Amino acid sequence: MSAMNNTTITLEDFFSECYLQYYDIIKRYITFRIDNSYEAEDLVQDAFVRLWEHRAFVNKETVRPLLFTIEIGRAVQQECRDR
Repeated sequence: MSAMNNTTITLEDFFSECYLQYYDIIKRYITFRIDNSYEAEDLVQDAFVRLWEHRAFVNKETVRPLLFTIEIGRAVQQECRDR
């Protein structure tokens, strides 16, 4: 995985950075959608696991849209279960 300034970062480092950058944003969004912060935490953790499982398609430009796509679908499913 190539990075900025002629340095190379590992895939694990890239995902760690993504986790740090997007965890709170995704969790707030999901908590807003399902109004349950504990379930939101679980859903966000699952989103990062799914992201890792699809890491062949993940890069700097796709990580945020992929996370939101995964989580929007999961939040809608959770909302339907809660009704």
